[in-house]
Amino acid sequence: MKKLFYLFAVTLILVSCTKLEETPDSILTTGQFYKTQADAIAAVNSIYQAALNPGGLKMYNRLFLQVIEYPTDDVIAGQRVTEIAARELSAMTQSTSNLRIEQLWQQHYTAIDRANIAIDNIPSIDMDPTLRTRLVNEAKFLRGLLYFNLVRLWGEVPLILHQTTSLGKDAIQVKRDLTENVYAQVIADLTDAEKLPATYGAADAGRATGGAAKAILAKLYLTREEWGKASSKSLEVIQGPYGYALFDKYADVFNVATKNGREHIFSAQCQGEGGNDQGNRMGTSCTPVGIPGIAAAGTDEPTEDAYNIFDANDTRRDVTFFTSLVSPKDGKTYTFAPHFRKYWDQSTITNPTKSNQNVPVIRFAEVLLIYAEALNEENHGPTPEAYNAINQVIRRAYGKPVNIPDPTVDLAALDYSSFKEAVYLQRRKELMLEFQRWFDLVRTGRMITETHKVGKSNASERNYLLPVPQHDIDLNPALLPNNKGW
Repeated sequence: MKKLFYLFAVTLILVSCTKLEETPDSILTTGQFYKTQADAIAAVNSIYQAALNPGGLKMYNRLFLQVIEYPTDDVIAGQRVTEIAARELSAMTQSTSNLRIEQLWQQHYTAIDRANIAIDNIPSIDMDPTLRTRLVNEAKFLRGLLYFNLVRLWGEVPLILHQTTSLGKDAIQVKRDLTENVYAQVIADLTDAEKLPATYGAADAGRATGGAAKAILAKLYLTREEWGKASSKSLEVIQGPYGYALFDKYADVFNVATKNGREHIFSAQCQGEGGNDQGNRMGTSCTPVGIPGIAAAGTDEPTEDAYNIFDANDTRRDVTFFTSLVSPKDGKTYTFAPHFRKYWDQSTITNPTKSNQNVPVIRFAEVLLIYAEALNEENHGPTPEAYNAINQVIRRAYGKPVNIPDPTVDLAALDYSSFKEAVYLQRRKELMLEFQRWFDLVRTGRMITETHKVGKSNASERNYLLPVPQHDIDLNPALLPNNKGW
């Protein structure tokens, strides 16, 4: 896959069981596979593995942190970061040969390849028809999510919808497709995925639901500034049969004991036990070094501005950051400059790479903020429903009951522009370090101004898209021309 990226392999890594967190342990060719219901389940599980396996430098872990959090006003590479590719991203001096960007591109297409194979082959399996339809729609959800990432990160990208089994030139020389075509495919995939179940049992925790498909669609319409569609689709999530609601406490969003709870619409499932390399690594990378008894890397740090936007009464501040820790070895309290706490797992402090804390892909708080923003844009001013949506998020942040108006924290009497800025601020506070800030800066046209404010003076117009990796251009010149400025 690395040497000949666009020749999508005819082999597929597959899991031998139904749990999403289990590690693939066999390799079968497609000719040997896709004969039984168990084969179909394993094939779809393999897509989850490729798309959402959070262990190590994977997209929903430190790879996204480096590629789309470092080049923002929230995060910097700390002094302990030694990788050139990572330091370039933090300074916004990356080139087309940046290894982390190349890895992100290839991880997306590896997962898309698995989705394409499943979508092509599962319909022909003699199995329970309801489960067959569900599995195909799960594969479509994951393919839609992956292409939604790609089109926002790179703009025009190759739109590949079937497995490639030929060594011919046409199979290898794949051109980039128009963004409109990519978005159209994402909408088609997610629309099919809206038919997925509203909920699952505990054994299937983490699988895509119809509510997750609607939530990503709402986000897509917001990105495309289709305000009416964004507001109506988010309302379907809010009023739908999914049981979504905010946790009473912001801290419970990032509590291992409450993961896959009522606020978690879709998450990357982290399971650190068993040596399967699927633990959340960000707690390790964000924790400062030098505290006896706590294993830490101390590589990923917040900007001063990221910490300072919170006031002391906002409970999100002390969930998102910490400035002290008690050593489990000597009992002393160690203080330090603010570091990210959001993915800290107290139960794994001696081996934090084994953290079981999930990584949110989308959660209910974001849907409320999408709804509020879309209504404000649609009506060129906030409506009562928009105020209610954003105020639920703010009340929870300040320890208030979310459904009881509270004039001490509620927003009121804002005009169109002021309300829009209030939504932007709440998105930054609420979703910090959840891989949303770069996308928000890009879609709102504030990438350069906001990153310049925190000293990232190298930011320029070219940073509104990532470069297509030079390695893949060398293999496939049809990917040219590269994005503007690269």
